[in-house]
Amino acid sequence: MIARRTLLRVLPAAVTLPGAGMAQSRPLLEQEAARILERAEKELATPQAWEPVRAQRRRELQAMLGLDPWPARTPLNVQIRGSLDRDDHTVEKLAFESLPKFYVTANLYLPKQRKSQVPAVVYVCGHAMVPEGAKTAYQRHGISFARNGYACLIVDPIQIAEIFSLHHGVYAMQLYDWYARGYTPAGIDVWNAIRAIDYLAARPEVDASKIGMTGRSGGAAMTWFTAALDDRIKVAAPVMGISTYLANLREDTQRRHCDCMFPINFHRHDMTHQGGLIAPRPLLMAHGKKDDLFPVPGYTKFEEVLTRLYLGYERPDRFQNIVVDTGHQDSDFLREQVLRWFDKHLMGVTRDPEMTYRNAEPAELTAFQGKPPADAINPRVHLLFKPIAKPRPDLLRVLRTEVFSQALEKRGAPRTRLRAPEQEGRFPGFLYIVPIGEDPALTGNFFRLGALPSGVVEMRAHAFGWQPGEYRGLIRNAMHVGTTPETIRLQDVLAAIDELLRHPKVDASKIVIGGRGVDAGIALYAAALDPRISDVLLIEPPETHIRGPIFLNVLRHTDIAGTARALAPRKLHFFHYKAPAFQGPHMREIYSLAQLF
Repeated sequence: MIARRTLLRVLPAAVTLPGAGMAQSRPLLEQEAARILERAEKELATPQAWEPVRAQRRRELQAMLGLDPWPARTPLNVQIRGSLDRDDHTVEKLAFESLPKFYVTANLYLPKQRKSQVPAVVYVCGHAMVPEGAKTAYQRHGISFARNGYACLIVDPIQIAEIFSLHHGVYAMQLYDWYARGYTPAGIDVWNAIRAIDYLAARPEVDASKIGMTGRSGGAAMTWFTAALDDRIKVAAPVMGISTYLANLREDTQRRHCDCMFPINFHRHDMTHQGGLIAPRPLLMAHGKKDDLFPVPGYTKFEEVLTRLYLGYERPDRFQNIVVDTGHQDSDFLREQVLRWFDKHLMGVTRDPEMTYRNAEPAELTAFQGKPPADAINPRVHLLFKPIAKPRPDLLRVLRTEVFSQALEKRGAPRTRLRAPEQEGRFPGFLYIVPIGEDPALTGNFFRLGALPSGVVEMRAHAFGWQPGEYRGLIRNAMHVGTTPETIRLQDVLAAIDELLRHPKVDASKIVIGGRGVDAGIALYAAALDPRISDVLLIEPPETHIRGPIFLNVLRHTDIAGTARALAPRKLHFFHYKAPAFQGPHMREIYSLAQLF
């Protein structure tokens, strides 16, 4: 038995003040956004600077949209389920499968008077909440294109379509595992747009060498992403849909944005990179001065960077930003400007376009008339598109290079409290991650009952914290600059390990780290990233990253139990309870902290 006189006096835990997480994070995240923008500006300063990195940035964007590797181009199985006959155009009601049994509903507008093949436009919709699909709220754009000699395919976005798919998982339902999966609904929407291009290119009425893309709001985002990845789009016109991450963070625009507006930014791109990937193809964008979704400083900086790049390509006439004195709204003026842009750069004509239109009733434009296919995978595609991966043999290396490379680059100054034995010699080191908001009295009781011996250098890491009510905004803002609150917390813990090992009384061969709940997961990953940690104490750890901690992209490589097994032959110690997911070698239960030492 360990004598009571050898117990360490427990130090008081840190107190997390209301709003401390946001207060701590805002300067940090803005600094990171500024660094990201600065790097982007250097890369996009000239074509000579941009071209050597263009292919890499495209591959990275593809990965951040969850499209790596590209999904198989399976049969589209197109169903044309009726048509409408108008004076000078027709409207086909159709569905196709972008993935097996993932049904995309759309309307194809075709001009009747065609002497030869016609240019085509993919129109991607914003978030118009109508049960017949967003395509019915944007039909005026399809009519305008068809009346001016274009084929126009208006594609429903996921969720706001005839068949439900979850579109607002993080925004509305706090499904933070989407970030751990590296999943964004933008990936599905972009793949749907790419398959829509496949379909248009195969239509006999369409000139496949003349395909453009446009859309507003969420449709603008899909235009940016798709045009950046697919060179078949010869002309792009995203309307009200771009900024910089720095401007977004300063205005906290994530409060109003849907999840599809962003890739999972683990490669730390700026939005200006999307423009660079489209250049020097013709690119028109438009914004409203009163639009609180896309701040004026953001699109102004974007315009500055892209104007300079297009000048470098000697194509200044191919880039334009139209600014109107409105909020986040469509208008006949912008519809006409987009048509003129496509006339000039896709059709090669100058004219006054025909702008009048007559909408059909929404129900007339549906493909399935309210009876979608029973075998549709649309409602669960967010679980299927990026499934949880089985860990690889080289998992610890992959974690360092693919998930935590940025976290390992920078470690802050930790907020720690340390207690060392008074006697001479070297002793094991024990780092405990103080849970957010933990009662100091409870912490004290825990360690007293655990009977820590006197021969331990004990450190408490009071890592970066947050309040529960602010977590959604914090994690969404952090994702924009390639991190998460838990990743920042992990960086604090790694810095604390550095400090512990610098203490002259620490025996570097015996370093134990412990945590409770989500912090147990953080302790586990600290050990995965720092081989100097010999033992991990897990107190009620989560069984899966679906319950946290959230690290961008981690579930593409492993779940928590896979990481735990990869730490062998180092030891994991479970206090109180070991879940079935953690059964296996090198995982044993203990009921006294003293047994670690």
